[in-house]
Amino acid sequence: MLALTAAQLRVAVSESDEAADGAQHQIAEVSEVLLARSDELAIRLARTITREVRPYRSAPPVPFDVVAECCKAHARSLFEAIASGMQCDPTPATDVGIELARDGVPLASLMEAYRVGFRDMWDAIAAEAAIRIHLNCEVLRILTEKTLAAQDIYIAAMTMAFKEEERRLLRADKYDHSVLIDSLLHGRLFEQWSVWEAADYLRLPSGGPFVVIAAEVEGVGSQALPQIESKLRSADLHSAWRLLPDLHVGIVHVKTDKHFAEVLALVSRMAKNRVGISPRFDDLRETAQALRYARVLLRGRFDPEHLVTLFDGSILGCAAVSAPEVMVKLATPIIDCFGDLADNEREILFDTFRVWLDTDASMRAVGKALFCHPNTVRYRLNRIEERTGRSLSRPRDVAELCLAFEVNRRLM
Repeated sequence: MLALTAAQLRVAVSESDEAADGAQHQIAEVSEVLLARSDELAIRLARTITREVRPYRSAPPVPFDVVAECCKAHARSLFEAIASGMQCDPTPATDVGIELARDGVPLASLMEAYRVGFRDMWDAIAAEAAIRIHLNCEVLRILTEKTLAAQDIYIAAMTMAFKEEERRLLRADKYDHSVLIDSLLHGRLFEQWSVWEAADYLRLPSGGPFVVIAAEVEGVGSQALPQIESKLRSADLHSAWRLLPDLHVGIVHVKTDKHFAEVLALVSRMAKNRVGISPRFDDLRETAQALRYARVLLRGRFDPEHLVTLFDGSILGCAAVSAPEVMVKLATPIIDCFGDLADNEREILFDTFRVWLDTDASMRAVGKALFCHPNTVRYRLNRIEERTGRSLSRPRDVAELCLAFEVNRRLM
């Protein structure tokens, strides 16, 4: 009985092996026929993809012949693998992922194209199997299983390659973005065409008015104004930003006074440290000078009540900051004349002088602005004359005092 059973088992195993060999032979037959028709099949697949996948309908992201060539590479790889009983080579899918990531084709569209393409590929397999009367259901099941497995392999390889290339492009884009902003901020772009090219890449208008915003950072690598670019974009304001070791710097397009007010309001709400804003300028080649003005505003005395400071663009202000080291050296002897006074007393004298200038030397107007008697104003101005040795009746002396106090306000 045992001998009979063993014999029967050997027969069953032999028949099973013969069946498996026969199935593999039939699978290879179908695959080889389709492999020979891969050129024709690729055209059919490409037409279906361009017809059914939405982004390919009106404005294909890649030419039809490129789509057809990709379909041919995938079909040949699939049918060669099925015919030989080997695993699919994912190289065609990897190449597609890399190339179409560079072309900016959405990943979702690629996934849809693979779904449509493999559906048509399976239809071709089923049609070829149907005309073979001797082909059984097991062979069709294996063909279906191998096709679905290949689809998973191709899509996984394509997706991995696409995302890796996308990350690489993003790193390269950020590097190029940083290089261009640095070129503007440091005045390395002189030709008008270079400026236009940079503006286009940074998605800025080629013409102003612009402002440069320089915000102090709390530490290296931390943004002083987090997500400021996206917040400005949501308000339809174009800008480009760069994080420097000590500053978070932005070039912002402010087309109207309303836009400028919106920028100022947003920066004021977000600021946690000092922020300097340059005067408006029209040519991006003036960006480096504007940054100097914005940066200079951060050198003054810290006032937690007024973190955001605007550069007024006046001749006096520009003269004060045009050569900071030289101007501080020239102004120091005059400012030192008040060195023995308490801080609040010194500020009272300086404020009185500034208001006196702003009110065209009207004692009554100064007194009204500072809530004091005109005689008190005269007394304070006399003290300034006595300490500095300058006379407020001589224009040259007034000019020197104006510049010295402006340097002190902005730089000292």
